[in-house]
Amino acid sequence: MITFGRFSDSFKPKAKIDEWNLSEKQFLEKNYLESYEAFLRYLRDDETGNVQFSRKGERIDFELQQGSKKVTGYIAQGRVICEADIAGYEKLSVSFMRRLMEMNYSLLYSRFALKDNRICIKFDSKIPAAPPRKLYYGWKELATRADKQDDLLEDDFVMLKSIRNMNIQQIPESEKEIKYSFYKKWIEKTINKISGLNEDAFSGGISYLLLNTAYKIDYFIAPEGTLMNEIEKLSWAYFVKDNRPVTEKNLKMKEALQKLFDKPKDTVLKDLYRVKSTFGIANPAPHQAVLDLFANNLQNVKWYIDNNHSDIAVNIYEYLATYCLFSYGLPRPDVKLFHLMLNISNQDYFTALGISPVLYDSVTGKLNDTEIKSIITSIISSGNELYPDLKFNTDNLKFDSLLDFLRTFIEEMKTLNFNQ
Repeated sequence: MITFGRFSDSFKPKAKIDEWNLSEKQFLEKNYLESYEAFLRYLRDDETGNVQFSRKGERIDFELQQGSKKVTGYIAQGRVICEADIAGYEKLSVSFMRRLMEMNYSLLYSRFALKDNRICIKFDSKIPAAPPRKLYYGWKELATRADKQDDLLEDDFVMLKSIRNMNIQQIPESEKEIKYSFYKKWIEKTINKISGLNEDAFSGGISYLLLNTAYKIDYFIAPEGTLMNEIEKLSWAYFVKDNRPVTEKNLKMKEALQKLFDKPKDTVLKDLYRVKSTFGIANPAPHQAVLDLFANNLQNVKWYIDNNHSDIAVNIYEYLATYCLFSYGLPRPDVKLFHLMLNISNQDYFTALGISPVLYDSVTGKLNDTEIKSIITSIISSGNELYPDLKFNTDNLKFDSLLDFLRTFIEEMKTLNFNQ
């Protein structure tokens, strides 16, 4: 199955929320092992089997999967203990030890440690001091840091030896080739476009083009490892408040995107694989976060339309979706609606992957209104279990052009009611 975007554990279904509530209740009643069993059931994605655990008497052994890493641990004798291996080594340098010490200062719940010629990250706590909420944030810190730091540290320190768990699932070579082709195509198209624009007069449009391209790669290509980290750094460099002018930030982003374009093919393909995860990187965000982003950006579309830059206008609409999918753990209806919108505006990618139906013909400009309305109805219907007031009036959508559709689609998303 072809996957898109990053894993999110936000806005779990009602059955999982019930497990969380049970876990907290049992902990308050000091039924600690029963509490932790409910907590592990809460973490477990029943489709992927990302969490395994077993209880024998007064002991629970567990295993969590997070990207390329496996977190193992146990709950027994009054303590909760877990760890994940980062890398192996034969000897260590002073600079590497300094790096580990610096990273330890940034950790709130866990710590890097050395064990049997391995670098690992560990969490331990006395049971009475480890309620479900602490376990969630502590294990999330440990798991996400372990998954990220193995690639980064191995890139920076050649004396480290890779330790890979069995969580990686290779994707078919044909899928990799298609993803690589569009990866190159999107970057080249963006760089060529902004090279023909006045960097001062179009500074805002250039920012949208660069960021949307990076976020499209993140969502559509779904890279792991170093490639994912470089996309994150590109985004952070733009949004960090350092008083640098937008034109300078755009130049840095363009250089970063060019660096991605120039990566050897085998280096890019190495980071294309599928994984199972337990924790999402992005924090949960309500629909209001989407509305705030719309309010801050939609006013910028009109100028580009009025001045015959409809391609930049389309990029801004896409950016609304790709930024949200990159930055937030959103309610499922928002995720599915943004995915539908990006499917339509990037139909050539979905067609190349063999994903049907065809929702937009870029040659004729015709949209498949019947199928699009049917998909929206299905999304809203599935969302009504948690959000009974959720409605989307497809009669308000305009199908005369892609731009009209995106405009009216976003307007309808502004009306969504996520009250529970």
